[in-house]
Amino acid sequence: MERDLSQRAGANLAQGREFPAAAPLADGSPTEPAGLSAAVSTGLSDGPGGLGKSARPSLGVLAASGLLGVLYLGLVGRLLAFPIGRDENLFITVSRLWGTGDIYRDFGYNHLPYLPYLLGGLYWLTGTGHFLLLGRLLIAAAWALAIAALWLIARRQRTGFPAFFAAAVLLMGNVLLIGQPGMMVSNNFLPLPFALLAIHFLLCGLDRERPSWMCCFVAGVLVSIAVGFKANYIFLAPFLAAATLFAPLAHPLRQRLVCGIVPLALGGLTGGIPVLIAIASDPDAFFAHTIRYFTQLQPNYWMHSTEPKVVGLAQKILLAEDIWTANATLLALAGAVVLVALPLRRRGWRDGLLAVWSWPVVLAAALALMGVVVAFVPSPSFPQYFVPPIPFLVLLVLVLRARTLSENRLAADAVLLSLAVVAVLCAASRLGPGMISLTRPGSWVGVKIHGEMRGLVRSAGASSGDSVATFSPLLAVEGGLGVPGEFAAGQFVYRVADYMPPHDRVYWTTTSPTRLTAWLDANRPATILVSGEEPLEQPLTDYARSHGYLEFASRRNGTGPVLYRRPLKNDELE
Repeated sequence: MERDLSQRAGANLAQGREFPAAAPLADGSPTEPAGLSAAVSTGLSDGPGGLGKSARPSLGVLAASGLLGVLYLGLVGRLLAFPIGRDENLFITVSRLWGTGDIYRDFGYNHLPYLPYLLGGLYWLTGTGHFLLLGRLLIAAAWALAIAALWLIARRQRTGFPAFFAAAVLLMGNVLLIGQPGMMVSNNFLPLPFALLAIHFLLCGLDRERPSWMCCFVAGVLVSIAVGFKANYIFLAPFLAAATLFAPLAHPLRQRLVCGIVPLALGGLTGGIPVLIAIASDPDAFFAHTIRYFTQLQPNYWMHSTEPKVVGLAQKILLAEDIWTANATLLALAGAVVLVALPLRRRGWRDGLLAVWSWPVVLAAALALMGVVVAFVPSPSFPQYFVPPIPFLVLLVLVLRARTLSENRLAADAVLLSLAVVAVLCAASRLGPGMISLTRPGSWVGVKIHGEMRGLVRSAGASSGDSVATFSPLLAVEGGLGVPGEFAAGQFVYRVADYMPPHDRVYWTTTSPTRLTAWLDANRPATILVSGEEPLEQPLTDYARSHGYLEFASRRNGTGPVLYRRPLKNDELE
């Protein structure tokens, strides 16, 4: 019966003007079956003008490409000028200190280690002191890589330029992604380009007469890299493995295992070597920081916290509704619905579903749905937790366009271009000012903070490398001060430290709200730095003033960071 359905699907899909029904390929080899086992490069590719063609680009394509370039430049300008986020204190500081101690035991890092390895390696290679600026440039490069991954997928699927243009705009115009999750130096956006590239290589590996073990291997490596940035993306692994095993049903099981699932698994192990080394070298500390922090310490802290928080399924659904049913996310969902509805309207339910039914479509839809499930797991919820389904929803638009029937292409492209225009209009108020910021390096937050903190340290008479107690360690490293391990994670470990079980405290280097004064008395840091933006900083301010520390404020009209320096003998003489 499956063979009969596949043959009928191939015949139905071939009724368009450009595609003969079940015609042999040019080399005389038979066509692949339709449905889940259909080869993605045959039968549903675009006609002339698609991304797969080498014809000279039209004026419209050049203009649209120019618009994408302008949008990207606006995005980069917005990214470089975006205010500092609390999470950046953790990610940038630990990356800066990487190589001087263990990122878990000594510095309190609580995620998988790929971001500090990558960013710390860049700091070491460049020798820069502009830590925030280089981190933001890394995020800008990740955006470019994500757009390039969409282009590669669109080209491989031969969706046509309008589909790629719409997908790129829906990604760059997503208000959530051009907010904190996609603008700050954190692990929220970095997994996305690697996840999309993994899917591209999987498509390349399975889109041929014999699955390519090399492409499947690379896909496995990229999946592990994505997971190594943020563990939430672990759901990629089983779904890509299932696609590798079940998508090429026309091939013998042995071939699918040897050329598909085994290379994918080996690639995953290869890409996961840094994580495996971290686990093997100190498993107790690794799991205390990456698992028990989120399952025990974080919930206990928020249970006792009076800060506003989103807990419970009802509140999470309301937050998800605000994020997913607005702006470009809703537009991408609408695009996917329209691309499914077009063949249903023309061919009916049975033939219409067969027209869009293919393993890339099923994979993209499954990943988007799983991203929705994963978004509801952490508690309390924050907007960045709702990022995972977004890239796969955009991917779903691309692969659905690849399955569009010939008679529906004009309507499909018109809908996608209309959605892209609306997405541009929604994002214009955010990306437009970014163009201005890009031309004014003095407005880049990395440049401003670096200059401000270096000047503040000089005016205070502090020396480079002087120890500092602070819950804003990013400001400290930009100023050249030395951050003790107790403060390397900012406030994220400090605020939960009083909830640590006694047997877990040996895995952490930290102080706590109840032990802060004792730590300051015992260590007497040369400087104390407060940003003026965190309620937790008040004990530091009180200690500095009560112990005679000299106060040096920044030049921001009474706002901004304040540096307190321990008095020296020269100060007494003066």
